Amino acid sequence: MSEQQPEQIAKGSRYVVAVDGPAGAGKGAICRAVAARFGFSYLDTGSIYRGVALLSLQNGVSDEEELGEVAANMPFEFRAVADGGFRAFLAGNDVSATLREERVGRQASHVAAVPQVRAALLTFQRRYGGDNNIILDGRDTGTVVWPDADLKVFLTASLEERAKRRALELQGKGETVSFHKIRDMMAERDARDESRTHAPLASAKDAHFIDTTLLTLEQSIDSVVKLVDKLVGNRPR
Repeated sequence: MSEQQPEQIAKGSRYVVAVDGPAGAGKGAICRAVAARFGFSYLDTGSIYRGVALLSLQNGVSDEEELGEVAANMPFEFRAVADGGFRAFLAGNDVSATLREERVGRQASHVAAVPQVRAALLTFQRRYGGDNNIILDGRDTGTVVWPDADLKVFLTASLEERAKRRALELQGKGETVSFHKIRDMMAERDARDESRTHAPLASAKDAHFIDTTLLTLEQSIDSVVKLVDKLVGNRPR
């Protein structure tokens, strides 16, 4: 069966900020901080595939057409919380922790390869936030999802630094980790993301390139804040 074509969504008058980059570059933390600072909606685009995966596991869905329907009707959103952060909600339930479970990650890899799911979630990403200004992070937000975004940023860091950050994050959660294993897994993922046929990881030609290897998180956030501040200025939409 032919692949469902995603609906074309006009950007309208809102500001759209697209942030891409490899795992461990700091996209999530930076984008959440920027969204809170400017009152933007926020979407971690990788989490929506995990959302479909979780629903498919809960409901025993495996047929590609049915998975496409799940993706097209998924009640998923990120909500700002009191501490300035964002939490993921699915059908009104906070699933932020559940989405990170290994079983959900494995299923997400499966559903992400389904054409009907990819088409439905492309439409989901373009609709997300309604008329609100929005910042999205992922791997193809500036090249595929919003090629006409008002601001595009590509965040990166050396493989060694990204692996170090991930190891420290996991250790902070009480997990025993191997730096070398994490580094090797990241290298494999980089190669897979950059070489995949559909929406490969790549910097848009007009993206602002920021290497966070030698930057603190606060400095990285400030780098993006300055770009967004220059964009919105005194002209909020």
